[in-house]
Amino acid sequence: MIFSFRKVRHFSLWLLLLFSITITLICTVYLGEPKLSSHIETLDALGEGGLAFMSLVWLIATLLSRPTGRVTTALAGGLTLMLISLLLDCLDEFFTFDHIHPTLSSLEAFPALLGMIVMSFAMHWWYQEQTYLNLTLLKKERHFREHTFTDYVTGLYSARYMEKQISIEIEQLANTGTKFCVAILDLKSYGRFCFEHGITKGELLLRDTGQLITLNIRGCDLACRYAGDKFIVLFPATPLHTAQSISQRVCAAAQIHYQYDENLLTLDPNTLHCACIEVSQPMQSKQIFEQLITQLHQNKQAA
Repeated sequence: MIFSFRKVRHFSLWLLLLFSITITLICTVYLGEPKLSSHIETLDALGEGGLAFMSLVWLIATLLSRPTGRVTTALAGGLTLMLISLLLDCLDEFFTFDHIHPTLSSLEAFPALLGMIVMSFAMHWWYQEQTYLNLTLLKKERHFREHTFTDYVTGLYSARYMEKQISIEIEQLANTGTKFCVAILDLKSYGRFCFEHGITKGELLLRDTGQLITLNIRGCDLACRYAGDKFIVLFPATPLHTAQSISQRVCAAAQIHYQYDENLLTLDPNTLHCACIEVSQPMQSKQIFEQLITQLHQNKQAA
């Protein structure tokens, strides 16, 4: 199998980076005259070289982590221009250009200036991008982003994150008396589904369920994965009948959602057990989870 470099993501930007560094080094060595060792400021060289190296690290991190688009292109272009200036500033400690023109070394700052202008456009476009993403992730993050609490299977936050959010609601309840509700949703026969169709399909089912829940709750609500095949939904400042209605809507949507195998044949429907409680007095989040689990088991037995 022949590897194609053009299939590498951001191939043109990687090529631009390599070309810029190569041309900068070649022009400096070809046009400049080496300084005497006694004229080299070691600390300046280390500091300026460190700045150039860190800008290179930022640029590589941008190319490795960002998807293709104008924001990435502008970020990479601006950082590349800044890298050229910082690299010239570092090489200026080892080479002199006075034999060509005494003010030639002063031009090294202009690529950085142009790079900052390009980066300013990139920051504006990035702001627009993040505004859209924040709206998209609102039901998953609730105005706070900390990816150490993220569940890698579903993309939702974990029970630890939900505990922090419930603690905030409990504090508000103690201060203002604002009640809130919490619901737990549990996939029916998840173990049997994994046994029949495999763990990979099971993880896909969990991810789809998380997306289905976030699609059918309100923008002010928060969905997290609790554990195993269970999900938690927080309904801030919401009466019990409203929270139950939204939870039932989620369960109804799950009943008409199907998984498909590699032959596009439908698998078992994604059906859910549900329990919902209203928190009307301050308590520990652990107690809330225990009440939810108890009510969920009761609802399962009654079904």
